[in-house]
Amino acid sequence: MTPLARERAADVRRITVAVAAAGICSFALLYAPQPLLPQLAAEFGLDPGGASLAVSVGTGALAVAVLPVAVVSEMVGRRPVILASVSASAALGLVLAFAPNYEVLLALRALQGVAIAGFPGVAAAYLAEQLGSAGVAGAVGAMIAGNTVGGMLGRLVSGAVTDPWGWHGALATVAVVAAACALVTVASLPRR
Repeated sequence: MTPLARERAADVRRITVAVAAAGICSFALLYAPQPLLPQLAAEFGLDPGGASLAVSVGTGALAVAVLPVAVVSEMVGRRPVILASVSASAALGLVLAFAPNYEVLLALRALQGVAIAGFPGVAAAYLAEQLGSAGVAGAVGAMIAGNTVGGMLGRLVSGAVTDPWGWHGALATVAVVAAACALVTVASLPRR
């Protein structure tokens, strides 16, 4: 294998690791509130529909922001958008754990949904640009696996720690896991 081929293979591995970690980060944060809905309803005196806004606001904001974020990525580049997405969404996850009331929690979830939109809205285009036809299938597979693992991990971790630590501790725990994944993304995503 030539030095150039080795460098290319190393970049493919780094990109694959980065997008898998970004998927875990993004989707763990997105779905972490789901098992907490009964606790949120009890604490804030909400009916089930009102409590479910903790999930719906985040996913709705993501859906609304995906296209504008994709347009921004055309101007500033896809790598900076991905890095900002995972960093901001993890930071908002940490802040979210300290929301003093339900209105602030919903506002933070909306901001978090917008922040999360930077990864799924840009990742496929980034992979196509960086990898072309060589290696893109494996990287897309890793991204989808990361998204899936993240969605399940967010639900499982927050559900597992809710009884001992409450909803604040559950969201903080998922945010710490997401922050670790964001750090992996930042460290792994090649600088070109």
